[in-house]
Amino acid sequence: MSKKIFIFDYDGVIADSLDMCIEAFNVLKDKYGFSGKLTKEAIAKLPHVTAEGAFGLLGVREEDVHLYTEEVRERLRNNAEKASLFDGIGDIFRMVKESGAYLAVNTSNDSGTVKKRLKMSGLAELPDYIVGSDTPGCKSEKIRHIMEKFSGNAEDTYMIGDSMGDITEGRKAKVHTIAVTYGWQPREILEGVNPEYICDTMDELKELVQKKSRA
Repeated sequence: MSKKIFIFDYDGVIADSLDMCIEAFNVLKDKYGFSGKLTKEAIAKLPHVTAEGAFGLLGVREEDVHLYTEEVRERLRNNAEKASLFDGIGDIFRMVKESGAYLAVNTSNDSGTVKKRLKMSGLAELPDYIVGSDTPGCKSEKIRHIMEKFSGNAEDTYMIGDSMGDITEGRKAKVHTIAVTYGWQPREILEGVNPEYICDTMDELKELVQKKSRA
């Protein structure tokens, strides 16, 4: 029997980083004179909350996104401390580890940024694996990669995200999906992609993860 695997998105699930990310992209808007502007309302409606999606809202052509990606990644790395971690996420991480399950992070952010921020909070040693935008592939491919790494299976794997893209990619990988509504996209948007579970608070997420990690 394989171990359980809990895969967490970073932005909006682990870190309260929405304002910081909007600021990072809009600094580039001002620097290069992009026609659009990033707002919380626009992000809430994105089917995939990725750098490509954010640059699209700024009016950057898809073929030109690569020209600016590293600059925004560097800005996010340098300001990692501005993203506070949600209260209680450390407790959930420790609970997952104590249950014997694997803990992974699957994010559209740079893995170095995630590791830096977790280290600041004393949580860097808890994730067994962190996969970020610096690893090629979409999130569903990375979910499969994580399962292969730990010899796991879809029935024992949970993808925890706060966006339509997280849930869609989890469903594509045929794993269990848990949507949290305290992050970047609201319940009414997330319900549209039919997550298996929805948690409105960190306490609800903790209760659900505890239940599933011991099942």
